[in-house]
Amino acid sequence: MSKELHVTSLVVQVIPEKMSTVREAIMAMENAELSVNDEVKLVVVIEGTSKRGLMEDVDAVGNLPGVLSSSMVYHQCEELEEGEI
Repeated sequence: MSKELHVTSLVVQVIPEKMSTVREAIMAMENAELSVNDEVKLVVVIEGTSKRGLMEDVDAVGNLPGVLSSSMVYHQCEELEEGEI
């Protein structure tokens, strides 16, 4: 049986005063990492093995206090053979 690997990236705009709190919350997420960040914008990469789990993480980022907007800019799905993950 094969598995899927979903990778997506988001551009997240944040209230400057909330940036450190938002960064910490994203870094604490199991499947997310910060790729690029400045004073008001972050690029977040999220990986997951199901579309549902990925969308839950995307929603979680968008719902963080201090996030003004969260836009998905990339999504890729790979079918992996058993043992690859």
